[in-house]
Amino acid sequence: MDERVARQAEAAGGDALWRALQPSRSTGTWLTFGAHPDDEWNAFLAWLVLGQGMRAVFACATRGDGGQNTIGPQRGADLAVLRSREMECAAREIGFGVRWLTRSGDDPVCDFGFSRSAADTLARWGERRIVERMARAIREIRPDAVSATFLDVPGQHGHHRAVTQSVAPALALAADPAWSCGLAAWHVEHAYLPAFSGGGATYDDELPPPPATVSVDLGARCDVLGASWAQVGEWSRRYHASQGMGRWIADGPRRFRLHKWRGPADRLVPLDDASRDVGALARNPLAADAARWIEEAADGIATALAAWPAHGEVTTALRRAVHSLDRACALLGRGEPARLLRRKRREAARAAALARGAAPVLSVTPRPLRAGMEGELSLVGAVGATVTFRMPEGWRASETRIRVRGDAAPLGSMRDGWDPTGGNDIVSATLSWGDAEMEVDPASPMLVAPREDVTVLPNRLVRRLGDPRPALLHVSGATPPASWQAEQERDGRWRVLVPPGRTELPAIGARLACVGWPHVGWVGRLVPGGAALLGADIAVDSTARVGIVAGETDGTAQWLEQLGIDTVSLGDAALAAGAFAGLTTVLVGWSAFRQRPALTSARAALYDWVRRGGKLVTLYHRPEDGWDPDTTPPRRIVIGTPSYRWRVTDPAASVRVLVPDSPPLCRPNAIGPGDWEGWVRERGLYFASDWDSAYRPLLEMADPGMPPLHGALLEAKIGHGSHVHAALALHYQFEALVPGAFRLLANLMARAVL
Repeated sequence: MDERVARQAEAAGGDALWRALQPSRSTGTWLTFGAHPDDEWNAFLAWLVLGQGMRAVFACATRGDGGQNTIGPQRGADLAVLRSREMECAAREIGFGVRWLTRSGDDPVCDFGFSRSAADTLARWGERRIVERMARAIREIRPDAVSATFLDVPGQHGHHRAVTQSVAPALALAADPAWSCGLAAWHVEHAYLPAFSGGGATYDDELPPPPATVSVDLGARCDVLGASWAQVGEWSRRYHASQGMGRWIADGPRRFRLHKWRGPADRLVPLDDASRDVGALARNPLAADAARWIEEAADGIATALAAWPAHGEVTTALRRAVHSLDRACALLGRGEPARLLRRKRREAARAAALARGAAPVLSVTPRPLRAGMEGELSLVGAVGATVTFRMPEGWRASETRIRVRGDAAPLGSMRDGWDPTGGNDIVSATLSWGDAEMEVDPASPMLVAPREDVTVLPNRLVRRLGDPRPALLHVSGATPPASWQAEQERDGRWRVLVPPGRTELPAIGARLACVGWPHVGWVGRLVPGGAALLGADIAVDSTARVGIVAGETDGTAQWLEQLGIDTVSLGDAALAAGAFAGLTTVLVGWSAFRQRPALTSARAALYDWVRRGGKLVTLYHRPEDGWDPDTTPPRRIVIGTPSYRWRVTDPAASVRVLVPDSPPLCRPNAIGPGDWEGWVRERGLYFASDWDSAYRPLLEMADPGMPPLHGALLEAKIGHGSHVHAALALHYQFEALVPGAFRLLANLMARAVL
């Protein structure tokens, strides 16, 4: 993230009351569908919510577990937890809602990694399944307008294409009264696609976008916030820190263009005051009995908007509006006008609470709580309020203490959705000052741990067949069952047998793994207390001594230790001192040139060491990871862009060995066809697209229908030493305990040079 974005957001004008008042301006709702957290159009959503007063909701198909992580080693399920919380915090910054279309656990609607095909994605997700979930979201949210965030064109991510393909059938299903899901049918009048390419450094849209029928200048400035809508959007995007989001945007026009494929082409959305303000509901025949109170409420809201920033006048006007909305809702009962008015009532009551100076903060300690445990509950900023707590049945709370039910189920931080008006967690506090009222969630999601945490570390273990070292696990919170065939050592660890092949040790409980992040707070996930073991025929070079320059996202060191390879971590001081003597190999981990600035300063000394006989291995880097093609590697290597072209997403794609006698492919392990079997997610990414003649490509591979690529594994003689650049997705294979990946890693670490 560009630090200028954070500084601008922190210095922004406009208080919480102004932000809370904006949704009262319109009864309109915009629902946008995307595949991953960070797919949302933040700047446009900021313009909708804060500039136009609309309710906006982002419906996200997956939790982003298949993405990359630029701030830590979390991947897979752990990354899903982090990205889910990042999505909620990004929404909170602007005030839009989030609706998840996936469920936790082994839901087939998941981010399974990069896909080139909508057909492949829908086959994995289940075409009917995702359409029904989208249709249900439409019926729940009842939007006036719907959009998809990417185009369904070749060159685009298959997940994006699948979501966009599903919008039309979801709209049809949501409007079909014959489809029963417990919710009334809903017809959406306005539907949009982007009228701009989704290409860039990652994707490669092969067809032009549809013509723009409407556009908005997101470079226009919001005087209250002191920034353009495009800049406000980046205040939101900065919370997607794991994806490297939050860039600086200079002042100036920025047209945001949309293509309307359903509804009147000459109007963006029904935003005009005559059709979508609260007062317009008084003219709805279904609301005739409450017309007087609706008009009173509309007048109160208009008065409050005009009175800002005079908090006292705003409070008086909003209380009058809330009172009138209560009377109107009582007369109308159920139905669409009543639903809209109840939403306006909740928003107006919350704004009234803020107008009277409420700034409540609810927190629960310790974090996490456990089943049957009592903790401290702190609620500040609620002076004079009547407080009631909402919590699961069997829990107990006062204004200072909270007790968890004894048989409470463990709970991580992921929820089904997020709403800017509150009520998102299993515990919340409702504060009431008469007609001023707000629901307050805990500052960080409630986390509930099992009564006893069962921890098994490491939960992935690889051993070379014939390795004399014992395979030891730290087990706490339970005793391994007989099926583990484990024996306890004097130090308390458990020795386990690692037979040939892969073995699963069944879980004997679980623990709640919690991590705190500066940008999103605490997140947690329930981790089963089991382990997976791999015994494989892997030879290592016992004379190798490997120096590791690891970034925050690289966990290769643990695998080298498990293989029994002698390693040393090279810290910044060692890099500054050029402390490479005694090493046979230096491994530069994924994205380390971005994450370890000291590495750039040490390049001259490092490459001099290579020329004198050392072996340098670099793992994949993105172009934005501090990789200058001419100065970062010892000789020129260009990382291909857009990355869509320079990756192989099929983990079973055929691999052709170009140089069989190359050291990385033959010493000490002869890499054969079997070593490419069982791979997961993808073969590799960010392949080199061009390189100096000193390098020779060692492998050829391709996705179906794509041209063959040769930039997955490069090798060059550099003076008396060598450099190997590996863009293979080895990290996924290590976690999946793929034997061939470990055999290749052992070769890369061997001291053999050209």
